[in-house]
Amino acid sequence: MTRWDRWMGWAGSWKTLAAGAIAIAAVATATQQATARAGGTCGGGKGAKLEHLERDVARLGLPQDQLANVYEVIDQARVQRRAFDGELHVAHERMRALLDQDAPSVEAVTTQADSIGALQTEARKVELRALVQVRNLLTAEQWQQLESEKRGHRFHDRAKPESTL
Repeated sequence: MTRWDRWMGWAGSWKTLAAGAIAIAAVATATQQATARAGGTCGGGKGAKLEHLERDVARLGLPQDQLANVYEVIDQARVQRRAFDGELHVAHERMRALLDQDAPSVEAVTTQADSIGALQTEARKVELRALVQVRNLLTAEQWQQLESEKRGHRFHDRAKPESTL
């Protein structure tokens, strides 16, 4: 008996392997999302892009009326994003229920993965629309200042302290 035969005897069939791979991917995604929600990684949590945009705009020192318009765009995007967050939660619960079955259907799991991906895409579009709308409310100079501050923070966030050894 070869190693492959022993492996296949243990693994069962290609469907079992596929379901296992999908389950591992789902667990990895859930772990990443849990870390992001806990504030573990930058840009990964629900609405983190909107939070960062709001923080960065606040640093620009915009006139009050312009700032109010920008915040209105961000607030509207948050409301839209929250609707997707609820739908995503339900979709992830459905995925967990599928994966908890003794013999999950590959088709059902991949269909649910497609649903989750579509919802995530729509939620990201909400954030992108808000970003473009905010950009259109700013002057070219203000946008350039915002971009340079974001680049500065990204560099600062990644910078590692020098060793004192």
